[in-house]
Amino acid sequence: MTKTTIPITPEAKTALSALDADGVWVVGGAVRDALAGESPEGFDIDLAVADAEDWTRRAGDALGAPAASISSHFNVWRIPLPDGQIDVWDLPDGDIERDLVRRDFTVNAMAVPLGEFRNGLVDGSLIDPRGGRGDVAGRTLRLVSNDALRDDPLRMLRAVRLEAEGGWRPDSALRAAIRRDAALLDRAAAERRWDELRRILESDALSWALRRLEQGGLLDRLFPELALGRGIDQRPVHRRDVFWHQIDAVRWIVRLTAARSPRARRASAIRRELEPLLSMPDVQSTLDAWRVPLRLATLLHDIGKPDTRTVDADGSTHFYGHSELGAQMARSRLVELRLPSRTVSRIELLLEQHLRPGQVNTPGQLPTDRALHRFHNALGEAVAPLCWLFLADSLATAGPIALLPRWPAYAAHVARIVGWRPRERAHTGVLLDGHAIMRITGLASGPLIGEIRAKIDEAAAVGEVDSIDQAEQLARALVAAANEDAVA
Repeated sequence: MTKTTIPITPEAKTALSALDADGVWVVGGAVRDALAGESPEGFDIDLAVADAEDWTRRAGDALGAPAASISSHFNVWRIPLPDGQIDVWDLPDGDIERDLVRRDFTVNAMAVPLGEFRNGLVDGSLIDPRGGRGDVAGRTLRLVSNDALRDDPLRMLRAVRLEAEGGWRPDSALRAAIRRDAALLDRAAAERRWDELRRILESDALSWALRRLEQGGLLDRLFPELALGRGIDQRPVHRRDVFWHQIDAVRWIVRLTAARSPRARRASAIRRELEPLLSMPDVQSTLDAWRVPLRLATLLHDIGKPDTRTVDADGSTHFYGHSELGAQMARSRLVELRLPSRTVSRIELLLEQHLRPGQVNTPGQLPTDRALHRFHNALGEAVAPLCWLFLADSLATAGPIALLPRWPAYAAHVARIVGWRPRERAHTGVLLDGHAIMRITGLASGPLIGEIRAKIDEAAAVGEVDSIDQAEQLARALVAAANEDAVA
C-alpha cells in the first residue's frame, strides 16, 4: 500500500487524531490535493459521516470548538479551527459511493477513511466511482453527472475558482453545461456566491477567470450592470467600449500590483516605472490590504457610464456624473451580494473618486500642496489604491503602446501624490483646538469652529502657518471674513 504525504499542518494532524474515525470519510478537496501532491495554506477538510450533527457536536467538544450548521441547502456542519476548518457532510444512509456520485466534479468525488487518511494511507483505500484520480493527473474538471450544476448552481463559480487558484481546467462538456445553466446561478445563496467570487478576485489569474465568467454567461448574472456597457462607444478618447474597457483595466490592475513584474515586454517596462513607488512606506502593504476591493472597483469603475452618456455635435462622448452614479449602483449590487460593509464602503469610495487623481492639478502644472493636502485629508488610506486604479484606467483607455512614451510622467504624477507629506514645522501637534478658537474669537460652539480649525490645519500642512501666533491671526481673519460675507 502506497503512502501519500498528507498536505496538512501538524496542528491539523493533531486535530484529526482527536476525532472518532469510525465510519468517517475524508472527501472532496483534501483527497484531491493529497493525490495531486499539493500543500494548500491552512487547514480546510471535508468529512462525511452518518448523523453529521451528532458527530460534529461531539467532535467540536473534543476539539474545544463550537459546531454550527452552515447551509440551508445541504446538511453541512462546521468546526472552526485556528488555522482552518472542518466541514462535515451528512450521509443519511451511510452509503459513501451514493454520496460521491452526487458531488460536483470527479476530482472532488473521491473518499478515503479518516483513520487511513490521517496515517497517510490514501492510495490503497481510495473510493473513486467516477475516475477522479485520472482527472487529477490531467488536472481536468469533469462533471460527476449531467445534473450536477442544476443540483447546486454555485458549482459553476467553483469551477472558475478552481481554475484560477490551481489551474484545474474544465473540459468542454463542463464549459457547455455552464453556458446552459448560467441563469440558475441566482438560486445560490448570496453569501456563497460572494465567497467564491472573493477567492477568484484574490487570484493573480483574475483576468483569465473573468474571461471564463464572461464566456460562460456568469459575469452577467453576477453584475448585470456590466453587461449594459457592451457596445457603448467612448470615442475618440477610449479605444474600447465601456464593457471591454473595464475588463482591460482589471488586466492592468493585476499586472501593476502583482508580487512579480509581468513577463510581457511593454507591461514589464510599465511596471518598472512603478517599482520606486511600491518601495515607499506602506504603499505595498496598503495595496495588499485593498487587493479585493481595488480589483472589484476596477471591474466596476465605469458602470455608471451607459446611463450618463451624451454625444456632442462633433461626435465626442461625455459621461458627466458617471462616477457618482456608478458608486450608487455598485453599493446596491454589493449589498445584495452580502459583502462586508467595510469592503462595500471601500469600493464605493474608489468608484466615486476614481477620476480625482487626474483632476488634482491644473493641466501642465504640478499639484499644489493645498490640493494634495485636501486629497490626503479626504481619502486617507485610499490614496494609493485610488492612484493605482487611475493608472490601470489610463492604460486601458489609451493602450500601452500609445501611453508608454508618456508613462514616466504618469508615474511621476502618482509619486507626487502618494509621496506627499505635510510641511515640517517647528510647532508639532494641533496649533489650535476648538476651545482655543472659541476663546480667541469669542465664537460659540458650532460648525464655523470646525471650518476654521480645518483651514488652520490646512495652512499649517502647506507651510503658510508655523506658530500659534500665526494660527491665532488666521483664526481672527477667518472670523472677520465670515462676518463680512454675512453682512453682504
